[in-house]
Amino acid sequence: MFKLLGFLFLLFITGCFSGGDSPSPVPVNPVCPTTTAEISECNATITPGTSPVTVTGTAQFFKRTTTLYNGKLILGIPIPAALPIKFAEVRVLNTTGTVVQCGTTNATGLLKAVDGSPLLIPNTAGTYTVSVLSRGNHAMDVSAVPTKPAFQLYASVKKDNCSNVLHSISASVTTTGVGATISTSPAAIIAYARESESASAIQGAAFNIYNNLVTTYEYLATNTGTVNISCLNPKLHVYWQAGFNPAQYIYPDQDPTTVENISFYLRGYNELYINGGKIGNVTTADTDHFDDAVILHELGHRLEDACGKMDSPGGKHNGLFRIDPRLAWSEGWGNFIGAHIIKNNLAAINPDPALLTILGTPGWVYYLDTTGYKDGVDFNPPAKELIRLDLTKAGNNPESFISLGQTYYYDKVDSTLNPGEGHFREVSIARSLFKTTNTCASGCTNHSDYFDEVWKSMDKLTGMGQIIYSFRSSVRFYNLLKTNFGGTLPASIDVTLNSDEAQQRDGNASYTNLGNLTWPPYGIKLVPSGTVCTFEIRPKNEDATVTNILSDQRYSNHYFYIDKSTSVPSISQLTLNTVYVAGTTPVSFGLRLYPGGYAFESSTAQYSSSIDVSAISVTTPYLLNVRAFTTGVTIDPSTRYTYTITTTPGGYLCPAPTF
Repeated sequence: MFKLLGFLFLLFITGCFSGGDSPSPVPVNPVCPTTTAEISECNATITPGTSPVTVTGTAQFFKRTTTLYNGKLILGIPIPAALPIKFAEVRVLNTTGTVVQCGTTNATGLLKAVDGSPLLIPNTAGTYTVSVLSRGNHAMDVSAVPTKPAFQLYASVKKDNCSNVLHSISASVTTTGVGATISTSPAAIIAYARESESASAIQGAAFNIYNNLVTTYEYLATNTGTVNISCLNPKLHVYWQAGFNPAQYIYPDQDPTTVENISFYLRGYNELYINGGKIGNVTTADTDHFDDAVILHELGHRLEDACGKMDSPGGKHNGLFRIDPRLAWSEGWGNFIGAHIIKNNLAAINPDPALLTILGTPGWVYYLDTTGYKDGVDFNPPAKELIRLDLTKAGNNPESFISLGQTYYYDKVDSTLNPGEGHFREVSIARSLFKTTNTCASGCTNHSDYFDEVWKSMDKLTGMGQIIYSFRSSVRFYNLLKTNFGGTLPASIDVTLNSDEAQQRDGNASYTNLGNLTWPPYGIKLVPSGTVCTFEIRPKNEDATVTNILSDQRYSNHYFYIDKSTSVPSISQLTLNTVYVAGTTPVSFGLRLYPGGYAFESSTAQYSSSIDVSAISVTTPYLLNVRAFTTGVTIDPSTRYTYTITTTPGGYLCPAPTF
């Protein structure tokens, strides 16, 4: 996660890293030159012999709470009461280091055998070490939805991707070997949040990350309907270490002091990296291990990757500009998950009574990222609220900040002047998802039972993750959400999309003018037609506060899905024919065909007025980009052009009747 001048740079690593750099498919740890395998799981009961001893105890962790300081939300002192470590692996070792029993913690953190029965060890006199590891392989409880297929929580939180050492906490127990029940000493094995209490390892942070995973899986078990989510079964590897910035995996040759702190998810590898600080610094350097919304944002990418389909090209994004709609969707989804899981599971994530007082009636409605912390009277600068996004805010009145004399808004939209622009803005997408699945004091409608439909519309079995779809975005998502509501969206959701977040759906009247389609929904398919269809394009300036000085992907570009077998089955050439209507002239236009998985280039290279499609692949989805070249050109706001796409040997390409 980038933090720069207050901008929001949420990031996940894909095959193409932001700024054009290309990380290795598997990051290289700059600290360790060799790799050691993760220790094998302790997941089978070991027969303890006759008259075994019963070990009892509880595994718990502390985390830093969220508190209010000078009107800002920051990290504060640890929560007043420890939280249970759920469904984590337990192993008991004798003095020689031999494992004498395997176990697990249950839903309340109690030490249990693998099957949930009492944890038994041999009645041999001596001292034993009981360890709780940041790893679990647990069948989630789906009994509340009887027809829902089973799925697993299978994850580990490790120090680095080279040694693959698990985080753990331990306590010693001593038995005289007479078969009596004993307890751990202390009665609870505790992972602490303060460096002073944990020799700077902050094991509470590792178990807080693990708890975020457990809590999310528990929520999904009962809030995704009957959809099969065994897509989550493959093991998730999480890497976090106190004082270590995982950006070093990506930039191993750079000076660690200059590498920006980030957390990220590695698409396709089931690997999640959480920012732990920098060069051993966990007090003043930025960290994310207690920023639950950041952890859950990155987990949200894993949910989309494993159970849906990620089309996002990745790269820098900041919640300020109109961006690639695939990127906007994926990051908006991550922001939404980061806030939604906390709001609906606050008792499991942070039940601090003081926080409940701070939040008041709306409860948790934020995507929040912080740095530093305020530890009672001690203050570790810079304890700051880096980013706080209230996802119940109206799209035309979001948060703003001033940087270098310029006011910036977190994805401010105007549904009247710029219909559809919300589909190109990640924070707008996060707000629309949050507002349609939560009950809030203001800004939200009462849709607390709609997460099921939202998941179905993202999923690879029932939503836009299906293989039949290409070029996924919020446009496609809301089209399928309508389908999952039986063909008609609830009126209150339509109001949120149409009036509040400028995410009008495909077919909305705001996208036509005098019979011309002024904005074809991103990725809509083109098919041959013997009847002319006319599009209207309205190029815009490349504005520092709207487009980040890049080609405006909402106004200066139109994007169409081209499928060889149905779009251009016997067509050899496509030609763009533009007609000036009003405003700035001349403006140059061009066509370009991008294959699936493309990264948009602001360069004008490889664009032309006509393109050969005779030899394109039948098995590859393509995106036809119609672009106005506006770099270095001052565009009058009234500028309008119409165009048609003609074919050789004859006819037109027009939008398919269904999206």
